[in-house]
Amino acid sequence: MPDVLDLLRQLVGERPSLLFAALLVPHISAGLTGVVAGAIAMLSPKRTGRHPNAGRIYFGALWVVCATAAGLAALRGPEDAYLVVLGTLSLAVASIGFVARHRRWPGWIRLHIVGMATSYILLLTAFYVDNGPRLPVWDRLPVLAFWIVPGLIGGPLIGRALVRYRTGLNASL
Repeated sequence: MPDVLDLLRQLVGERPSLLFAALLVPHISAGLTGVVAGAIAMLSPKRTGRHPNAGRIYFGALWVVCATAAGLAALRGPEDAYLVVLGTLSLAVASIGFVARHRRWPGWIRLHIVGMATSYILLLTAFYVDNGPRLPVWDRLPVLAFWIVPGLIGGPLIGRALVRYRTGLNASL
């Protein structure tokens, strides 16, 4: 029966060290948690309850993803530096969106929407750039697609959310 290190070999292409595995397992878990929680927050009604709870879970998961990404990149070297950059940018814009909401800065709703949604796009971009070439069907796409498709899909959705807010449809945010 294969152990965890053998299972992780399928993800990273070689049998990882125990330290690498100790970072990779929570990294994957937090990444999946973030993707699900972010989707729940985006698709939930913008009122007390599900939306802010899912948003807090997303933000916490993003912290874990960024911390473990930094550790993983330190172990693997400069080949993964772009993942630390994407993770740091994702956490930075999410932090702006999170703080804008909690401090009620002028224009906080727009900052919240743009910050959190851009963060989600960057999280997905990092995932696809790192894993896309190994995913069935996706492995036929050029590498450039992994860098631009999340933004091409997410950008118009951010614009739509901003227009909906401007017209008052999401005034309860």
